[in-house]
Amino acid sequence: TWCGPCKLMTKNTFPNEEVAALYNKNFINLKLDMEKGEGPALLSRYGITAFPTLLFIDGEGNIVHKALGYHDVEQFIELGNTALEGSQTLSAWTKRYDKGDRTPAFLRDYAVKLAEAYDKRKIQVAEEYLATQTDWLNEENLEFVYKNTEGVDGKLFPFLVKNKKAFEKLSNAAEVDAKIQGMVVDKIFNEKNLPTLGYADSLIQLVYGAQADRMSKKYRIDYARMKGDRPGFAAAAVQYFKKYDSDAAELNEIATTFFEQVEDEKMLKKAVSWAKRAVKLDKNAGSNYLTLANLYNKLGKKSKAIKSAETAVYVGKTNGEETAEAEKLLQLLKEGEKAENKK
Repeated sequence: TWCGPCKLMTKNTFPNEEVAALYNKNFINLKLDMEKGEGPALLSRYGITAFPTLLFIDGEGNIVHKALGYHDVEQFIELGNTALEGSQTLSAWTKRYDKGDRTPAFLRDYAVKLAEAYDKRKIQVAEEYLATQTDWLNEENLEFVYKNTEGVDGKLFPFLVKNKKAFEKLSNAAEVDAKIQGMVVDKIFNEKNLPTLGYADSLIQLVYGAQADRMSKKYRIDYARMKGDRPGFAAAAVQYFKKYDSDAAELNEIATTFFEQVEDEKMLKKAVSWAKRAVKLDKNAGSNYLTLANLYNKLGKKSKAIKSAETAVYVGKTNGEETAEAEKLLQLLKEGEKAENKK
């Protein structure tokens, strides 16, 4: 129900008279919400990963043809005709492959069809095609590799990284870097299937060059966080900031997490030193003073907490920041101070 392209097809494509004539004559048509009723079971059965997914299914429930994404009237009619004609359907090409067709032209085009259908087999077929090629660096093959590299596993990713300069000629340096780094991030921040630290380090070393040491040390903080390892998180943060403490936002973020998650006094004192460093680097961010105030309060240093909270409110208001949290903390601290004085 939330899928924009699905809504557009319902509005613009399905009501068209030509579409209706073709599809009502030749197919039994069914639109299902993959999140309700029978949807989740079918989503799992057919490996659906994006919406809309358009499936042409035979009477036995087997996929004959498949496409993804928004289709306008002309594209949807062409798709239906392809399914009817049969020779260009995904199932027809899969049968050719299963029967042993390994000609380079077929492998190349079959990989493209699998990619268009978001079929994971495309990586295997793409690598089979490239194995028939003596020159991966010609323009046609470079484009093929670039379009079909979507993850770090397999042979295509290392080739892309090693020959980054060649790929930049097809696109630009920023886009190629974004693609490579995006695939690494997807792999190493996959909380459902975290890689080993050694494997993550090997990817970081491969991609980030001079920044690899910093990235590896920073990743250890995130790795421990994703695994729910609080002692490991604290130890990794200490190691990271021993060498890399020049980013106020990073310092404040980790110091805040220590305030929220860490109880060890020694570690909290470390966090105080990071919060102070963040203040020194950026005196115009009220959030840095607020983090310091929270840490002082947690350590029982009430007077220092009040002073830092007052500064957080002043700096925040001066710079147009939201100060409600700092004001609330300051009020609580002052009320506590009054109660203590009465005793």
